[in-house]
Amino acid sequence: MSSVSSDVFLEDEKLQQGADANFVEMQVFDIIDQARRDNGNLTRKEEIRLAVDLCKEKLRLLSESDETDDRRLRQGYLDKLVQLGLEKQTIDDEDNENEEVIRVRDHSFVIQPIRGRNPTCEVCMTTIWKLMHAWRRCKYCGLRTHSSCTSSVGRMCASSIVTRHDFALTMTICEEKGLAAQNYRCHECARPLSFEGSSAVEPRLCDYSGFYFCSSCHWNDQMSIPARMLHNLDSEPRPVSRASKQLLTMIDNRPLIPLGSANPMLIKLNSSLKRINRIRSDFLFMKCYFVSCRTARQLRILQYLCRHQHFVESSDVYTMAEMRDIVSGKLLEEMEDIHQVFLKHITEECETCKGNAFVCELCPDKQIIFPFSDNVSMCCKCLAVFHHKCFELRSRFCPRCERRSKRAPPEEIDPNERL
Repeated sequence: MSSVSSDVFLEDEKLQQGADANFVEMQVFDIIDQARRDNGNLTRKEEIRLAVDLCKEKLRLLSESDETDDRRLRQGYLDKLVQLGLEKQTIDDEDNENEEVIRVRDHSFVIQPIRGRNPTCEVCMTTIWKLMHAWRRCKYCGLRTHSSCTSSVGRMCASSIVTRHDFALTMTICEEKGLAAQNYRCHECARPLSFEGSSAVEPRLCDYSGFYFCSSCHWNDQMSIPARMLHNLDSEPRPVSRASKQLLTMIDNRPLIPLGSANPMLIKLNSSLKRINRIRSDFLFMKCYFVSCRTARQLRILQYLCRHQHFVESSDVYTMAEMRDIVSGKLLEEMEDIHQVFLKHITEECETCKGNAFVCELCPDKQIIFPFSDNVSMCCKCLAVFHHKCFELRSRFCPRCERRSKRAPPEEIDPNERL
């Protein structure tokens, strides 16, 4: 009997929800129909805006009520808001696909909305009054201009520079070349510069490129300099030109700083860097275990390094963001935590990974070891792992390679090994 009553109650609830949804639809239809009569050129986006305003107002009025009927009606308005939001997003996406794109010096300028603060045009250096002026923004580097100024843009788009096959960051600390080397002109726009006179002609040094710029091309933006981080672990922001700022912002999360090869002594002298370098080397070994482990693939354990995907591809390069985290100490803490998770999975939790461990064949100790264990050495030919002392005492002799050479046919044996 109670089961029948429950079914009847659920059926009545569904009917009431359907009635509430129809009521909301009728209200939205009425307000749009009235607006169409007043304005025959009403667009669908304007109709959606009217319907959204109606639903928000009704929700405001119903927010203080806690009656069952009002709760159902409130849910009907919320569902309608979600539906209208999805429809508006679809229309916006279609508009963006069809929007006019102006391409100048590899920039892709698209028209921008009037909401938000009024930016500065980076060509004529005047304020863009959005209510009065149409303005555009490059989709890639973010350069902002009046629509009428796009044809006068002289700066190449930073995205086209960083995507060149021969692009490389400047890894030498810039030397001040002096204004005479630039013929007393701005490096970008060739405007005359002088240390004497008004601020409009005052030269400003870019700490990334080493060139002087005018106040229109150099807004005293502050950025960390890759060369100073590479050589001195100095992440202090310094003034750079607009072009340099856009370039450095674009490559902030790209692994382009070859710390291991460009400055290996820094790793040896800095304990934090030395530990990070060891952890990254361990990650490369651990990746070999994870790609052959079904459990690790199901757990997606490598997703712990989603912000540092290049850590499982090489142990040499860093991003600018990572270099700043090295200076602040954040990167070492993060890597230690991830290293412990990986180590626990391989050495304790997963039988498959533990089954791929090694035992040193050069001593009686049968404790399992891994390529990332402390004080171990690896045969460069067969990749077998031994205790470091055992391997060195036996003059780096590998019994595994010896067994393989004995099993191999004579013609496959290296002539040098035969001798």
